[in-house]
Amino acid sequence: MEPSRLRPHRFARLARLALDLGIASFAYYGGVLGGLDTLPALLTASAVAAAWLAATALYDRRADALAFTMLLMYGLSALFAALTADPRLLLLRDPLVSGLAGLVFLGTCLRGTPATAYLAGKLHGHPPGDTRRLRAHRTQTLVLGAGLVAEALARLLLVCVLPVSTAASVTPALEYVVLGPIVVWMFLWRRRLPATAAVATASGRPSVAAVEPVRGGTR
Repeated sequence: MEPSRLRPHRFARLARLALDLGIASFAYYGGVLGGLDTLPALLTASAVAAAWLAATALYDRRADALAFTMLLMYGLSALFAALTADPRLLLLRDPLVSGLAGLVFLGTCLRGTPATAYLAGKLHGHPPGDTRRLRAHRTQTLVLGAGLVAEALARLLLVCVLPVSTAASVTPALEYVVLGPIVVWMFLWRRRLPATAAVATASGRPSVAAVEPVRGGTR
C-alpha cells in the first residue's frame, strides 16, 4: 500500500488509541474544571468509559482490553471516593490505582501479549512481527510495570507516615520522578536496538526475511 494511502489509516489508529486512553480522563478533568466535586467527576468519567467500552465492543465485536482497563481504573477510583471522605485515605486512591496498573503490566508478561506490544499493535495496526521485538516489548513492560508498582508502594508509605498536607504536596510529584526516567530510558533503549530485517506488510504479516532462517551467515 502506498504511503499516501497509509496516512489516513495511521491517523485513525492514533486517534483511536488517544480516545481509548484519554476519553475518560478528558471527562474527569473537564468535570473538575466545570466545577464538579471529585466523586461526581469520577462517576462521570466512569460512565463515559463504560459508554466508550460498549461502543468499541459493538464496533470491534469484542471488548477492548485498554478501554476496559480505563473503566476499571476510574470505576475503582469512584468507588474508593464514595466509601470514604477521610483525607488520608483519599490520598491512597491514586497510588492504589497506579499499583493496579503496574500489576496489570506485569501480568501481561506472564501470559499473552506484553502491554507495550499490545499498545504498539493498536497504533501500527499489527503486532510486533518478530521475536526480537516481542522480547524488547516484554522487557519494556516488565520495567514499566515494576516502576509503577515501586512508585505506588513509595507513595503509600509517604501517605502513611507524613502529615496529610505534606503528603498531598509531595506524593503527586513522585509519580513523575519515578516514571519520567523510565519513559526516557524506554525511548533511548528502543533507539539503540539493532535494526531487524522483520518488516511487516500492510496486511500485518511479517516479511519472509523475518521468518526465514539465516543461511550461510546471510539472509
